[in-house]
Amino acid sequence: MSTSARQETMLRKPILMPPVMIKRVDQIAKTKKVSFANVVREAVDAFNSESSNEDDAFLEALADTMIKTTQELVKKIEEIEKRLDDTHAMLEAQ
Repeated sequence: MSTSARQETMLRKPILMPPVMIKRVDQIAKTKKVSFANVVREAVDAFNSESSNEDDAFLEALADTMIKTTQELVKKIEEIEKRLDDTHAMLEAQ
């Protein structure tokens, strides 16, 4: 949990969750020996929109690289097919 969250005045906010999610949060809290609310606060801290933007930028760069690499691969395959066709034609002419 971020330091600023610990220093701020806490406010109560009721939330609705499916029973299965409540059981999961309870289990996490029990395992970590912290409160239910602390697990929720840590989850909110972990959900950082900036890292999401970084992830999006990384995925976009990865996609661009894959597209470029695939285009280069297709070009090489086309060159190999042409060489195979030329070799096949040369062998048939003999």
